[in-house]
Amino acid sequence: MSWTRMLLLGDVGQQLTIHDVESDITRLRAQLHRQHSTDRAQDDELGTLRREVTDLQLIVVELSRLLIASGAVPVDAVEGIVRGLDRADALAANDGNG
Repeated sequence: MSWTRMLLLGDVGQQLTIHDVESDITRLRAQLHRQHSTDRAQDDELGTLRREVTDLQLIVVELSRLLIASGAVPVDAVEGIVRGLDRADALAANDGNG
């Protein structure tokens, strides 16, 4: 199309082609900017979730220690829960690969 336009319209056709290219570049820059903003927002959300998971893990560890130390929960019960979670993680990892 641009060759035909340039051949038929000469300089005017060339200017129209240049304008079209500049419009495409502007559109692509805006699209990249939006994608970059989305990526940055998702990275921020992931960072927040990672911090929350770490905090929750620390709380569970400390609560487990307090329950064991107070004698409210036997060590065997906590170890059983941990083993069960480890098995569930291993099964989930195997299901994802198979």
